[in-house]
Amino acid sequence: MQAFEPTVIMEHEAVIGGFKCLYWLVKNEMAHHTNYPKLLSLAQLLGCDYFEKLKVDQRNNYQSHRIVDEMLEILAQIVELPILQEIRSSQAISLEVDETTDVSISRQLDLHVRHLDKEGCVFNHFLDLVTLEDGKADSVVAAIKSVLQKKELPVDRLYGLGTDGAAVMTGRLNGVAKQLTDSFPKLVSVVCAAQRLALACKDASNAVRYMANFRNHLQELHLFFRNSANRSATLRSAATTLGMNDLKVKEVKDTRWLSQDLAVQNLQRNLPAVLAALAEEASTRKCSVAKGLYTFCATYRFVAALYLQADVLPHIAMLSKVFQRADVNFLHIKEQVPVTLVTLGSILSRRDPTPRNVPCSPTPRPGKPRWTWGL
Repeated sequence: MQAFEPTVIMEHEAVIGGFKCLYWLVKNEMAHHTNYPKLLSLAQLLGCDYFEKLKVDQRNNYQSHRIVDEMLEILAQIVELPILQEIRSSQAISLEVDETTDVSISRQLDLHVRHLDKEGCVFNHFLDLVTLEDGKADSVVAAIKSVLQKKELPVDRLYGLGTDGAAVMTGRLNGVAKQLTDSFPKLVSVVCAAQRLALACKDASNAVRYMANFRNHLQELHLFFRNSANRSATLRSAATTLGMNDLKVKEVKDTRWLSQDLAVQNLQRNLPAVLAALAEEASTRKCSVAKGLYTFCATYRFVAALYLQADVLPHIAMLSKVFQRADVNFLHIKEQVPVTLVTLGSILSRRDPTPRNVPCSPTPRPGKPRWTWGL
């Protein structure tokens, strides 16, 4: 019996060590199936000999994908249990729901929960990720109710629901919010204000044909330099020559609200370098894409639109960040919205049509020896 105990202890330490290694991989968002055996091998090289106890024989070594998945499920249950206990004891809970798709274009429902502790502090937790058969409101409602039942959450203390502005979620007659409100009378549905603000800005931009074209060219500028190391080197060289910041042309992403603000601010600071790099590519390498981008960007209309957005977008982006705060203060929102409206109104009523701080560095036109002053 005494000879058997060290073996049991070593096996126990090996299993616990394996769980710790797997937890570290998942916590750092690394591929666990690929890196788990490598991490165990590294641990053995560093002196953790007890991992040899995981190798029963050449075929069974507790490192297969099936074993790793089972260990991951056990870890998930251990992490989830105390969180669910806190949620069940909370006096008020709310849900945040959004649809998404995975890499295989399968519909999924992402659920997060917010709850109060005994001291009144608000906590946010991931609840579940459910695969949907379709995107209909009935399927979404059934999935939400199934998760609530499976997690044994107190629906009598469910007071809030946060969704996006999609018709499936906010439909007046048969939307998800309407059906859940009918089932849970205390529920108050709130639509994401930050997303609505981003959609309003995008629709307002698309209503002006040139602004929609401007956005597309802004994204083409990013792709033009990102997809080529030689073009990026040309941009860095032009920025160094003109004494400007060595910054990349930023991307405009629909998945990031008002990401155009950062792209516009970046291009405003580095416009002479970008134009010089485009002119270099067009003249020396005879690049038709560079010539087309230069022809569009090296105009007064483009610069005016760029500086107009550089004046407007920071105020809207600041308002969007107020909406996105985890500990949002409604009094702050009540103050910030009128201030933003007044600021935008003052920009609209400004009589001087000349953009401020327009760079006046000489920029050669591609294929032409003359210079363009003040763009």
